[in-house]
Amino acid sequence: MHGFRKYFKTQTERVMKSLNVEILMGHDIGISKPYYKPSEQELLQDYVKAIDLLTIHSDKSKLEKQIKELKEKGQDNDHLIKVKLEEKDNQIEALTKKQEQFEKLIQSLIDSGHVTPR
Repeated sequence: MHGFRKYFKTQTERVMKSLNVEILMGHDIGISKPYYKPSEQELLQDYVKAIDLLTIHSDKSKLEKQIKELKEKGQDNDHLIKVKLEEKDNQIEALTKKQEQFEKLIQSLIDSGHVTPR
């Protein structure tokens, strides 16, 4: 039994308030007892955060949650890639326009006789 209690405490303290963990375990919270009295709803909301950490048997819903998170990350990455590609396209277009302007300037200098081609 000690192993289960230790596992519960270790896992829940990762995401829950330590005082709430102690209350759920039935421990005395000492001097804080008169000042800290969470409602059942507050304890439940805090406990819900730890459910995945306490689940020993992985089930389908946990895997579905991970798949959803990965898909969202993939969509974010796709959006970032599109933005970066658009920036590069804009840079290439700007460089192409500058090159064309430069070529026109050189051609006009050649045509006016200020510069002779090699």
